[in-house]
Parts: sequence; structure tokens; C-alpha cells
Amino acid sequence: MKTGELVKNIRTAKGIKAKTIYDDLLSRSMYYKYESGLVETTADTFLHILDRLNVGADEFMKLFGKFIKKDDHYRSCRNDLKQAFAQGNLTEIKAIEKKIEKEYNASHLLRLHNLAVIADAMKKTLGKTSESTLSERKEIMHYLSRSHKWGYYEYSLFSDAIFMFDSSSTEKLLQNHDWDTEAEVQDITLENLKIKTLCNAILLFMKANKKEHVAYYYNLLNKIKVDSSNVSALSNKTFFEGLKIINDGDYEQGLKIISDTFSLYQKLGLDDLYRQHVAILQELLSVNLQKAKSRRRRKA
Repeated sequence: MKTGELVKNIRTAKGIKAKTIYDDLLSRSMYYKYESGLVETTADTFLHILDRLNVGADEFMKLFGKFIKKDDHYRSCRNDLKQAFAQGNLTEIKAIEKKIEKEYNASHLLRLHNLAVIADAMKKTLGKTSESTLSERKEIMHYLSRSHKWGYYEYSLFSDAIFMFDSSSTEKLLQNHDWDTEAEVQDITLENLKIKTLCNAILLFMKANKKEHVAYYYNLLNKIKVDSSNVSALSNKTFFEGLKIINDGDYEQGLKIISDTFSLYQKLGLDDLYRQHVAILQELLSVNLQKAKSRRRRKA
């Protein structure tokens, strides 16, 4: 946990705009990096920031200790919630949601509120009546659309909420997004989050048969700089290269690229990534098959 991440939570909880805190102290790009935990600042600048937050140094240290504990609770609830949703365990999701609400009532941290929103959408998705998650999606979109440049949390939030999104809502959310493809600071975690977000978007556009959008976001995917040691990011990019080739109609070449990628996963023991990508491939092939059947029926 970095000081800037806590500063951001205090600032947003108090409803203070970033300009009010950082004017004449940090540039826009620098305070984004600071609040994302990418960089730290000097001691005198930090004290000025606390002064503008109306928070004393002693109070900040106490909040920092509490924040670390709350962050552990948040991570635990988030992981448990994702696992329960993947298993289709509605009872477990309801139990976790109660824990999240209790934590939120005690801390009023916005990320816990957003997690409760996602839990509510998961309940609706898994419920017998399959209720609409439009209101939950709007709330997540409202939060994410306030910033054109995301950090770890924002990319993770979109990934957690992707089950609520369709191609139209994804297009609306990402149309003005700053991907910072020329980032000077190498950050493997941020690389992976950006690539995961782009892959999710590309898959939605493939399913919706929006070829121009697929091409646009695939081009962005290729522009993201990836460290040569970042096997996960490189594997995702290669897999989606094969997926795009399949989507463009060349099944033989696309499947060859994906087959080679799967062989690499097995050699490196990337079992989770292998299972995820097998499921994605099966889903896309199923969607393409349904489209082909529909075209044949229309011609008949």
C-alpha cells in the first residue's frame, strides 16, 4: 500500500476534487501516478497534501494502519466473490455480500461499495428470473467514466464487472479512454490489466460482429508495450492474434497459432490461462457457428 492510494481514498471520501489538492504541487500526470501507487512524492509535498486534505500526520498514520486491514478484507471478499460467481453459488454470494456491506458501513470506502454493487449484479444474474443488471452497470460506468486514465483499481473493477457489459456499453465507456500506450514507466501489473481489459473488449465486439471495433481495439492491444519477461501478457496477445484471425475467417491459420500457444501454456504450467482461453475459444466458435446457421436460414 502506497501513501498516494490512501490519499486518493481520503480525497474521494471527502468529496474533494484533485485540482484542489494538487494545484501548484503536482502535474496532472504526476498526481495520477501518485494516486495509482506508481510513484511517491517528497516529504514537503506530502505534508502540503495532508494540509489541504485537513488531515494531520498522526491521523494519517492511524488511517494508514486501518486502511491496510480494510484492504486485506476487501481483497479477501473480492476473491471469494469471484470464486463463488464462477461456481454459480448464489447462497455464498449472498453471505459474502453481507460481509461487504458490514465492512462498508464501518469504513465507507468506495471500493467496498462498488464490490457490493457487483455482488448485487451477480445475484441477479444467477437468480431464477435473471433480472436486469442495468442499474448496477450504470453505477459502475459512472464511476469509471469520471477518469479517462485508469490505475490498478479501475482496470480491475472493469474486469470484475465485465459480465454486466455488452458491446455498446463497452464502446461508450472506452471511447475516450487514455490507454497511455507510450508509458515511460514499465509496470508489469498495469500492462496485464490493460491487456486483459482490451481482450475483454475485443471479445465482446467479436460476439457482436463489430469488425471495425475489433480492428481498432486489436490495434491498441498491439501498441501496449510489454516487457519480454511478462509471459502472461505476451501469451494473451498471441492468443488474441489467433482469435482475430479466426474471426476474420481463416480458421486454419488462427487455430494453428492458438494450438502453438496452448502447447506453450502446458510447457510452462499456465493451467489457469489455458482453461480460460479454451473456454473463450469454445464460446467464440459456438457464436460463429450460430451466425453461420442464421445466415444459411436467411438464404433458404
